[in-house]
Amino acid sequence: MEAQNLCQAVDEHLKETQAQYQTLERKYSKAKRLIKEYQQKEIEFLKKETAQRRVLEESELAHKEEMEKLQEKVGTGRRDAGCP
Repeated sequence: MEAQNLCQAVDEHLKETQAQYQTLERKYSKAKRLIKEYQQKEIEFLKKETAQRRVLEESELAHKEEMEKLQEKVGTGRRDAGCP
């Protein structure tokens, strides 16, 4: 009888342990999925940020070149008008 009780106790403990394992396995899988999603979002964010930075740098360069051309035209116009 005592062996039967011990067997039942061990069986119950095994079932509890298996249930805990399954719960932990689900949580682990969810955590892995969330980590992958966040890593992908981070990669996409960095790509977008890099592209925006590139566009901004190109825009700044174009503005600088335009400013230099305009300053040159102003200087040429002043010289042609006899201004110092």
